[in-house]
Amino acid sequence: MEFEDRDEYGGTLYFKDDYGKECSIQQSSSIVPHVWLGVHNPEISIMWKDAQALGLNLPKKSPETNEYGWCDYPIPVECLVASRMHLNREQAAVIAAKLLHFAATGALPREEWS
Repeated sequence: MEFEDRDEYGGTLYFKDDYGKECSIQQSSSIVPHVWLGVHNPEISIMWKDAQALGLNLPKKSPETNEYGWCDYPIPVECLVASRMHLNREQAAVIAAKLLHFAATGALPREEWS
């Protein structure tokens, strides 16, 4: 994990998830307190058979798979794929409680999410 200080809005904590994907939690510059949380570059994939049906000749990520293998789906650089959550304090509190329970027990709590 790496922390980067960011002026009066606080900082950003960069980390990788269990799949090695680059993620962060960052203080938002919103007037009402929020944080940004999530993955930076989400993988956009399509099933090989669906790509073929659309006329796309894309290579499979795992060539040995049958027609159900996944392919990277090219997204133009001009496009934005929003992949991070903008959480307020109440949302963060609910998620934090669930994550703490998971960290302690290895399972999410079975009660209703509020």
